Amino acid sequence: MNNIIAISWAEFNAYGCVNCGCEDVFNPTGISGGGGAFAKCGECSTEFYIVADGLKKSNWTNCPEVQTHPRVGIPKHPYIKPDLKPEGEGEFFSPRGVGSDLAGFVKSKEGGERIVRMFEVVLRRKVTTWLDYREHEPNWIQVKVQPEDCDLEKLCELTSSDGIITIDKIKQSLIK
Repeated sequence: MNNIIAISWAEFNAYGCVNCGCEDVFNPTGISGGGGAFAKCGECSTEFYIVADGLKKSNWTNCPEVQTHPRVGIPKHPYIKPDLKPEGEGEFFSPRGVGSDLAGFVKSKEGGERIVRMFEVVLRRKVTTWLDYREHEPNWIQVKVQPEDCDLEKLCELTSSDGIITIDKIKQSLIK
């Protein structure tokens, strides 16, 4: 962990990752009892420390003293997941199991929008299935398939084995 730097919480909130400026990092659940948090950028994987405002250093072992953010003056940017698609047809869809709906994680906002459109094409109507995308949680994108649109158990079974949803699988899961 050579050359890892520490920045203040205020500068992280303003400028994001010390390398690329992305605001999405893994593991800053807030400042720990030691006055700092170890962070890893969700976009470029750069590792750094975020230290509570007003402290020069966290009492964590190996945490360096706070320095000025290398990107001062360049605003942070949100993380946007890449729009990945499986080889062949369909979209990635990782079902979480059936409850009142069938929630499935998708790889991108665009992929989730395409899945909702697949249901509209197959059913030839406006569907109740919807994309659950939250800007503050760009890594937790889900499509919420509703029971009015298909047999949830059947669709879960069809998509669980390979994690891909297709128009054909939606057709197979239609309520008769």
